[in-house]
Amino acid sequence: MVTIKKNEKTGLWWIRLSLGTDKNGKRIQAYFSSKRKQEVEFWIAEKMTARRDGTIGKVIQVRTMAQLFEVWLEDHVRLTKAETTYHSYQSIIKQIPEWFMKLKVDRVEAIHAQRLLADWSRTSLKASTINSRRAILVGMFSWAIRMNNYKGPNPFSAVSKLNEGLKEMQTYSAEQLATYLRTARDVMTTGNYAAVMLISYTGLRAREATALRWSDIDFERMVIMVKRTAIEVKGGHAFSNTKGKKVRVVTISPHVAEELRRIRTEQRYNSLRMGWRNEEDLICLGVNGAYLWHSGLRRRHIETVKAAALPSITLHGLRHTHASLLMEMGVHAKVIQERLGHADATLTMDTYAHVLHTLQSDTASQFEHLLERKRTAQPSGS
Repeated sequence: MVTIKKNEKTGLWWIRLSLGTDKNGKRIQAYFSSKRKQEVEFWIAEKMTARRDGTIGKVIQVRTMAQLFEVWLEDHVRLTKAETTYHSYQSIIKQIPEWFMKLKVDRVEAIHAQRLLADWSRTSLKASTINSRRAILVGMFSWAIRMNNYKGPNPFSAVSKLNEGLKEMQTYSAEQLATYLRTARDVMTTGNYAAVMLISYTGLRAREATALRWSDIDFERMVIMVKRTAIEVKGGHAFSNTKGKKVRVVTISPHVAEELRRIRTEQRYNSLRMGWRNEEDLICLGVNGAYLWHSGLRRRHIETVKAAALPSITLHGLRHTHASLLMEMGVHAKVIQERLGHADATLTMDTYAHVLHTLQSDTASQFEHLLERKRTAQPSGS
């Protein structure tokens, strides 16, 4: 996915494109800026056309895995995936051992893939995390095969996934969540509390919550328009499309609307008192109106859990808690799917299968009680 950015100081729209490598294996990069965004879009279209018809030197056969990863990231992932995905993959590649990065592409075999997974398993990485990385590498080699950068069977497809064991999803009961939120209101700054309150009551992802703007709230209709997610990179932050690349509408309760109005009033008061401005119109703010970083929010969450003397769950566990409680209430999986922004209801059902198991046990008992009442209600001898 290509993202056009705006320099707030100069007012210029700009883009930096990676267009493959030249005959010597050197990356081809091009930069363009203009006061008009449309001119930048036209420039991108021209460059991509030149890239396809061969005017710009096309990617030649790569030699090492390090080169292959670079070409895959810049020529495929950046242009076809969400920006958050690009940065996520970039982070994973940085954690691949040097011995693997130095391998000649045409020498990579299943034994090397197996060794890489084994190296990761000897660290603190969970089996589920390693399996997720394996799936990404399966996709990368499938792309390399299609691009004629790798010949032979996919080495990561030949390696089995690690045994993840029984998945235990840590969530809170309704009582525990209420305790957590009361404690958060007392011990967190307003911006941090706003984030965890929104995650708990709406099921937003953490970076969706920190990307919310006041203009995304419709207090008359009592809904939130989830339009973007926050991206954190070295040196700053930005905003991009949500994971599903779609705007979704999430309803809010009167209590959440009341809390948001209170937070907005407090935010405006602090802005006037301390002399800072909320330039990005964000709901969840850090100190002095700054962007609320995910790492800081995660630390405040851990501190709040300890202060509330509750079992430990992750920040993402608040989103799982929201969905699990909705399912226990009998809310249809399709409604929960749309609220969470899942691709389809099947993913929702698979993710919260543990809740369905509990509900099935209750259903069996309820059915038995129903028949028991019918039997006792029948007159004897009939």
